Amino acid sequence: MEKKTIDVLKAELARDGEVAIGFNRAKQFLRNPAGFLGLRRTGQPAPQVIVNDFGLWAAVDGFPEGGVPWARILEVHITKVNVSSYIDVSIRTPDTPDRRRTLRMPHMLEVDPETLAKWIVMELMVRGNPI
Repeated sequence: MEKKTIDVLKAELARDGEVAIGFNRAKQFLRNPAGFLGLRRTGQPAPQVIVNDFGLWAAVDGFPEGGVPWARILEVHITKVNVSSYIDVSIRTPDTPDRRRTLRMPHMLEVDPETLAKWIVMELMVRGNPI
C-alpha cells in the first residue's frame, strides 16, 4: 500500500473529489482478529474519515451526519497522549454560530495523524476560513 503523504492526499482529492481514510492494519486486527487469519472474510472496511470538496466527515459520535463544510471548521489541533497522537477539530454548529464544539477524530487511521492534520489545515486555508 502506498504511503499517504500530503502530496498523495492532495492528488487523490484533486482527481476524485474525495479522500476516504480507513483504519490502519493494527486497528483492523484489533477490531477483527479472525479476519486477519482468513477465518472470516469481511468486505472493504468502512471509511472513518472522508475529506471532500464540501468539507470533512468522521465516524465519531457528535460529528454532524452530513459532514462539516470547510467554512464552519475553526481549528485543527494535534493532541499527544503518551505515544499516541489525536486530531481535534473545532467547528461552529449552525444552531449555535457564536459557540464552538471540539470533536476528536478517529484514532489509528491509515494516514499518520500529523500528516492528516497538516493536510486538513492546508485544505482549510484554501477552501475555508484561514486559521
